[in-house]
Amino acid sequence: MRLLKKIPMTFEEKDYEIRVLYDDTTINVAAFLNNHPANCFRHQLKIPKNFNVKRLLRTDAVKELIDVSKNDIIEKRGEKLLKVMH
Repeated sequence: MRLLKKIPMTFEEKDYEIRVLYDDTTINVAAFLNNHPANCFRHQLKIPKNFNVKRLLRTDAVKELIDVSKNDIIEKRGEKLLKVMH
């Protein structure tokens, strides 16, 4: 996957990055902390092949996926899921 955009975010004194990554048919949005995935969540948007991906950055669809990734951190969804899994 290729990096399209990084959005910095600070929560509880930790510096996160929301990364928008893409390949030929998929846009992935995921949170990272210290250059590693911050949780087990990835949010995807399937796109047609040879589509202008940069044009999608300005759409509500991608902005909403970024907001969902931010909320995953704020709501500590990854931590809650790990508690259930253990």
